[in-house]
Amino acid sequence: MDATAWSTIVSELTHPDVSTCVNAAARLHAEAGAEDVPKLLEILKSNDFFVREAAAWPLAELAGPRALTELLHAYQRSFDEGHDNDGFSAALLEILAFHPQDTRSSLERIVGTAEEPMRGHAVWLLGFCESRLGSGDA
Repeated sequence: MDATAWSTIVSELTHPDVSTCVNAAARLHAEAGAEDVPKLLEILKSNDFFVREAAAWPLAELAGPRALTELLHAYQRSFDEGHDNDGFSAALLEILAFHPQDTRSSLERIVGTAEEPMRGHAVWLLGFCESRLGSGDA
């Protein structure tokens, strides 16, 4: 994505008008490419939960399991701030849908090395891996 489009979208993610924010999140999801992954990882560290969730969707598709650790940290941060994380949870589940085997390996590594609450989030996601394997989809 070119610098002007990136700057506009990121600015609009924190606009006072909710429709502007939602449209910016949709644009980010639709227009971000693999070259934007480093910038998406940066905005995933935002103090704004909406910005973090907006970054989670394209990261789930573009980086998948490679970004799981960073995504789980941002996910927990939103819980710590009192958010329900419904949209963020769906983005995490998309990683499993796009990259089932690699996601399982990454989650097993996180479970084996991380402390709570990261470990718990990884165990939760692994439960969906088990469901997919049990259904013959993986």
